[in-house]
Amino acid sequence: MNYKKMFFIYLQVLAAISLLAQTPAFHYFDHNKLTDIQGEVQSIGYEEVYGKKSEFLMLSIQSDDQRLFQVEVCPQWFFATDIAVGMKIRIHGSLLQTSANKLYLIAQEISIKGERITLRDSKGFPMWSQKGRSGGQGKRRGPGGRGKR
Repeated sequence: MNYKKMFFIYLQVLAAISLLAQTPAFHYFDHNKLTDIQGEVQSIGYEEVYGKKSEFLMLSIQSDDQRLFQVEVCPQWFFATDIAVGMKIRIHGSLLQTSANKLYLIAQEISIKGERITLRDSKGFPMWSQKGRSGGQGKRRGPGGRGKR
């Protein structure tokens, strides 16, 4: 095999491995790992967490005890509350650790500026999906707001 071609394949494999290390290998909402964090929004971004379905609102939160969390919130079209870097926030969610030992939280509920926003029901089902809506009658439509960058 051509050395240039082998080298190119090797680089692609390395790039794929580094991308996989940024998020948990198999991440799901786990009731056994629920926790609360309180802190300040450090950054706001959008990522395609579950393939190309929809970009998710992702927050970087520095907790009051100075730990840094990557928080998976919800699809961007579902979140209608204004949020900005520097805001104080409380998040209840399922804590995971990535292979790179980073703290990753899947949010169930967010409290910001005195408003409590439920993102997942008591079983962990997303409120934006049919199973998460009361009675299973969701229409997969959200208020369409976005965070401030």
